[in-house]
Amino acid sequence: MRSDLRLKDLGKSERAVSKLMNVKIPTDVSDAIHRVAKEMGASKTEVVIALLNEGLDVTTDALKGWKPPKIDLPPPKRTCTVKGCNRAYVAKGFCASHYQAARRGTL
Repeated sequence: MRSDLRLKDLGKSERAVSKLMNVKIPTDVSDAIHRVAKEMGASKTEVVIALLNEGLDVTTDALKGWKPPKIDLPPPKRTCTVKGCNRAYVAKGFCASHYQAARRGTL
């Protein structure tokens, strides 16, 4: 089985190394693959490989110049808003100690 098989090549018998790929497909797709294989005098495996290769060619051309979307980075680490305090922000702009002090009214 040739890995570069195309639809126009079906019916020619050449063997290449292959791997088993077990996938579930709808029954109507399986029936269509069976019909194409029968009409072209090829195995269903050859038809699937040819169809995948044809689709990969189209997709490769369509994706030229495509760039992955930018990923939003997590917000920068926030620190307490009290002057001179570099502890991590917990709530309302304060670290845990200053937040409790603000709640008590002693800040």
